[in-house]
Amino acid sequence: MPDAQASFPFFVSLDPRPLSAQERAIVERLLREQPLRYSEQAGALKVVGRCGCGACPTVFFQPDNDGDCESDLVTMAGKDGADGLVAAVLLEKEGVLSQLEFYSVDGHDPWGIPNVETLEPW
Repeated sequence: MPDAQASFPFFVSLDPRPLSAQERAIVERLLREQPLRYSEQAGALKVVGRCGCGACPTVFFQPDNDGDCESDLVTMAGKDGADGLVAAVLLEKEGVLSQLEFYSVDGHDPWGIPNVETLEPW
């Protein structure tokens, strides 16, 4: 049986754009208790890609290449517009912010970006 992940690319390149107000607010909330070197990067972030599934709001700040070693910097979860629990994960690659990932924690569908006011450590 084929792997479901193989049916779409992990990373889809986009023309660089600024973060939306909602994305920026979430990044700022996630960075609130992180080392200053990450907060200093936040103002210059540009979205350069999205998740290949086409359905989730995950965005990339750096191109993703096979073999890249990303790590979770911080994870929080909060309620989205459907009152479901959604995680927001900020990832870094070699000390540089690389991705803002979202996923439904409780499995509700459809789901969206969590409200920043509801985010708590996960």
